[in-house]
Amino acid sequence: MMKHGIRYGLVLACFVGVASAAEVNIAQTDFSERVINFAIFLAILWYLGAHRLKALLQARQAGISKRFDEVQSKISVAKKAKEQAQKQLDEARKKASDIITTAKKEAIVIAQRCEEQCSADIESLIKSNESLMAFEQRKAKVELVESVLKELFNSEAADIDTQEYVRILSKKVA
Repeated sequence: MMKHGIRYGLVLACFVGVASAAEVNIAQTDFSERVINFAIFLAILWYLGAHRLKALLQARQAGISKRFDEVQSKISVAKKAKEQAQKQLDEARKKASDIITTAKKEAIVIAQRCEEQCSADIESLIKSNESLMAFEQRKAKVELVESVLKELFNSEAADIDTQEYVRILSKKVA
């Protein structure tokens, strides 16, 4: 309050100094009365309205401070939410990486199992094919022996005794 009074006093002194520097006879004008009236008016305004103006400015300052605090709290909440979201994102990335690694390992294991199963199936097919071929060869030998015997028994030109039959059969079977 004191600062403002000093300022107004300096302004008043400047007006008086300007008026005297202009070589105007102040006695012939009502300038000094008007300045005094204006100073009184300002003093009355100050006396009557200063506390209201202060209260208004303090209320405005309190409102601004309250809004600033609210914004600061919202910013801190947003930062916490951002940090939480970042943590969740990092965890999700880690889980995704783990899932991919596990899937690759499982794919390798499944491929190896399929390969082993295919190899076992191929070996089984080869063995069954070999045994089938051996069976077919024995069957063909038996059929050949039977056909040869039938021819010999049915032909009159071949008059062979039993010992000769046994010897021929032994050669064919061996």
